[in-house]
Order: sequence, then structure tokens, then C-alpha cells
Amino acid sequence: MPIGMSANLAVSRSGILTDWPLLRELQAVAAGRLCGPEEQRRCRTESGAFAAWACSACEEYLRPEALSPWTRHLLFLHRLRQAGYPFRANDLSLETWLLLGVVQDILESRQRGRHAQRQIDGI
Repeated sequence: MPIGMSANLAVSRSGILTDWPLLRELQAVAAGRLCGPEEQRRCRTESGAFAAWACSACEEYLRPEALSPWTRHLLFLHRLRQAGYPFRANDLSLETWLLLGVVQDILESRQRGRHAQRQIDGI
């Protein structure tokens, strides 16, 4: 991994970027905490007439429409890259490449965690 990408992620782990909306959104995506139809049904059942308020105040899940356009764009680029789209070095700005590194690190670290949990559960 290029030095800039690991340094960028190290900054986020040290707490400097913890209030950065992009980082928070990526962590929600990686953790599977996007609010989907199942969560919406559960919330409507549990909250009844207050479902709209409960949804707006929810801290457990992130509504998909709450993802910023920039986060959506980076996730799209990440998916293209994972699928083998042939990006060249100058196709994206340096900042975008660095942010793609952050996206990759966050999503892959979550996948490694799931794999490790499966190994632990199998013992």
C-alpha cells in the first residue's frame, strides 16, 4: 500500500478525523448499519405513530439517503476498481486516490473482522 494511504488511515484511527462525516458514513456501510426495509418495518412496528421521529433520531442505523454524494461516488469508484475497471494513474486526482485507499482499508478491515469472527465461532 502506498505510504500516503496508510498515513491517511492512521490519522483517522488516531482520532483526528473521527468527526469527519465521510469516515462515519464509511464505517456505517462497512458495519452493515444502513437502514433497510427490514429495519424500517421493525421501527414502524416498535414506534407506531412516532416512527417518523424515531427514524430521524435513530443512532443505530444510517438512512441510505443520508449518505453524502461524495461517499456514494467513492463507493461507486471502489466497486468499479474491485470489478477490475482499468483506472490509470491520472484518471483520478491524488485526493481521490487517497480517499479510495481509506474506503478500501475500512471495508477490508471489516471483512477481515468478519472472517476472524467466523474462525472464532468455529472453535
